[in-house]
Amino acid sequence: MTPSTPDLPATELAVTLDWRGRAAVLAVAGEIDLVSAPEFGEVVDVVLARGPEKLVVDLREVTFFCSAGLQVLAAAHRRLAERALCVVSDSPVTSGPLKTTGLDTWIGVHPTVDEALT
Repeated sequence: MTPSTPDLPATELAVTLDWRGRAAVLAVAGEIDLVSAPEFGEVVDVVLARGPEKLVVDLREVTFFCSAGLQVLAAAHRRLAERALCVVSDSPVTSGPLKTTGLDTWIGVHPTVDEALT
């Protein structure tokens, strides 16, 4: 599958990028596993290279999320200012690993994109 947004790398995941002012909203759908996590990381790197003040990663359409995906988010967190990375999740598939590992204490987890942007 290729991204719906031009200028993002092609991945097995469905990804779209929407800019809301200086905030980048990256919506991801599919499975983030050992095979797709490097591609997910490449997409996040491309977005971060554009210098957003805030990155919102919408994982509501992700059906599987492994530790390799957590590593991508942790790396993005290290590259951004405090609280500048937020995840949108309404499912234990994605919010569970964030809470279990404690990453939710550094990365805000929100039920909607609008809440993540506030």
